[in-house]
Amino acid sequence: MKAMTKRTWSFRLLTTLLIFGLAACGGSGGGGGSGGASIPTASNSAIAPPPATPVAIATGGATLTTNESIAANAFQSSGGALSSANTASGLVGSVQADDSGTQAKRDTLAAIVRRHAEKLKDHEPSLTSAVQVATQPCSGGGTLTVAFDDANLSAIEVFVNCNEGGTVVHGTLSSSNVGVSQSLGSTPGSPYTVTVTATFTIDLSVATAAPASNVVTQGSFTFTAGFSGNMQAAANGGVQPGVPNRVQISMGGASLLSSNGAARERLSNFSISVDDNDTQGRTTLSGGYTYASTVIGGAVTVNISPAIVYQPQSALHASSGAVTITSSGSPGKIVLTVISSPVVGVRVDAYADANGAVTDTANLTWAQADAL
Repeated sequence: MKAMTKRTWSFRLLTTLLIFGLAACGGSGGGGGSGGASIPTASNSAIAPPPATPVAIATGGATLTTNESIAANAFQSSGGALSSANTASGLVGSVQADDSGTQAKRDTLAAIVRRHAEKLKDHEPSLTSAVQVATQPCSGGGTLTVAFDDANLSAIEVFVNCNEGGTVVHGTLSSSNVGVSQSLGSTPGSPYTVTVTATFTIDLSVATAAPASNVVTQGSFTFTAGFSGNMQAAANGGVQPGVPNRVQISMGGASLLSSNGAARERLSNFSISVDDNDTQGRTTLSGGYTYASTVIGGAVTVNISPAIVYQPQSALHASSGAVTITSSGSPGKIVLTVISSPVVGVRVDAYADANGAVTDTANLTWAQADAL
């Protein structure tokens, strides 16, 4: 891959800390105390939005590379919504580099939502409705504080220069209007579902020294996280939910900004769903959004259809699916389709008229698409 300044990869790089298990710590327990314990603050400078001018979709030989770049960046922005789970039953436990040598496998925005939703799902409410606060040190310096405010149906995670393995995390994740509902089976093997809903706000930076990177993500959106599985026998003779075999996450909001140095991205009016299904052995991504970035110099509208499928779930690249890219700045469109022949990668089709015939076509390997 090329330098990070060309493409931010923001929604993938953002959760490297989660792969190390950092955000799984804290929970409703851990060190630090409760009740009247203080909650620190941590924030980052506001991100200036990228250009929002509609990008013109042109056709002809001279525009082919431009269309390939628009398609690849719009497609990768959708991949950034994926969960970091290889499967519904377990998150990635170790770092696996991709071709850039810098990214952990499938470490994405939905991983943050999932981890946060798991905290909300597993949290034991206070009998007195007192705010529960737990602070713990990070292995390389800094702290992570997790607090639950049951009376106001909210929770917060605050990272203060939290250094884990050379990755420094700083900022805040918070949820409000939290709702948790469940339907539990009564016997071992019977099905259960637990659903978590909330309004989620993120202001988080993740910095690494080698390679030099400082990814910041800011925004607010609503999410629904559904956990499904089977009941299992509990130590007390009863039953309890087992490890989920399916996790479904839906996210929607007006604006989500991200930056890495001079490169900036924005998802607007987005509605994205990620379905990790162990029974079917696949992860499915669907939805749509407006994508703007400094890389493409403006904005396009992206619609995912048919859904993007990762099968097996641990795959670094999709096995099927397509995105259609349009712009109010031109009558044409670009369609990126995942293919297995004549190359394993994607086909980029450009149309001078969205309702007309294909004007330009290019087949790109995954290495070529990732480098755009």
